[in-house]
This record gives sequence, C-alpha cells and structure tokens, in this order.
Amino acid sequence: QTEVERQRRMITIPDILRPDHVILDVQGRTPEAAIAEVAAPLRTDERVLSWEPLREGLFKVAPCLPASPHFAICIPHMRTDHVTLLVMSVGRSMEGIPFPDVAVPVRYVFCIGVQIALAADYLRIVGLLARIVKEASSEERLRTAATGVEFIQALSRLEAKI
Repeated sequence: QTEVERQRRMITIPDILRPDHVILDVQGRTPEAAIAEVAAPLRTDERVLSWEPLREGLFKVAPCLPASPHFAICIPHMRTDHVTLLVMSVGRSMEGIPFPDVAVPVRYVFCIGVQIALAADYLRIVGLLARIVKEASSEERLRTAATGVEFIQALSRLEAKI
C-alpha cells in the first residue's frame, strides 16, 4: 500500500503501533523519565523524519486523563511535519507513575507523533484509547498482555468493538 492509499482508509492502531514500540514494564519513576523511555523506540522509526524536534515536542504536550479511580493515562503528543504518518509507542507501569496535578498514578503512557494532515485520525485514536482503558474488562486485557504483540492484538480487538 502506498502512503496515499493508507490515508484514504481509516488508520487503525495496528497500522501505527509496532510490537517493539510497546514497553510492558516502564522503569522511569518520574514523568520525564517515563516519557523519555516510552518515546525512545520512535527514534529509529523510519516514519520519523526528525527525531529531536519530535522528542522535544512530546515533553511540551502531555495531557493526563483519569481512566478509573485507580489509575490515569498520559498522552504525550505532537502534531508535526517531522513524521510521515502517525507513529505511536506505549509504556505500561503496573505500579503507576506519579504525575503532577494527577490524583492517581499513570499506568499507561501513549507517545504519539501525528502528521498535521491526519489530525482527525489522531483525535479518533485518542478517543478510542480513552474509552478502552475506562472499561475495566478492556483494561484488564492490556494489563495482562505478556508481549508487545499481545498488547497490540488486545488493542486491535477492542478497537474493532468500538
């Protein structure tokens, strides 16, 4: 498929998230360390045209959303021409990472770089992620995934249901 063909159809999570971009046990204990760790796999992604501006941008916009009374998600993102399509990496922390001004620990960090022309796809995917983690049984599938492939398969199945 060419890039134009991919853009004509709805972009799905398996289109943008690769198994080697899933970190199932984030070691960083601060927001900065966690975001840097989760973003790092994007450095060598061929869809990233300029790594440093993308990396810097991920630290500028990192909204956190409470997903349950027990945990939150954080979505560092950047709309930019420094990527060719959408790119994403994700990290999971079972104990959670404390973020300022967030009442509960952050369990999932989703780093996203989005080509400016694909803003609608980006918004749909962010909304989808928020809905998935709010549903306890759906989040349990993500929490129990043992590999990056399993994590993406769980997200893909859940995406198809929504």
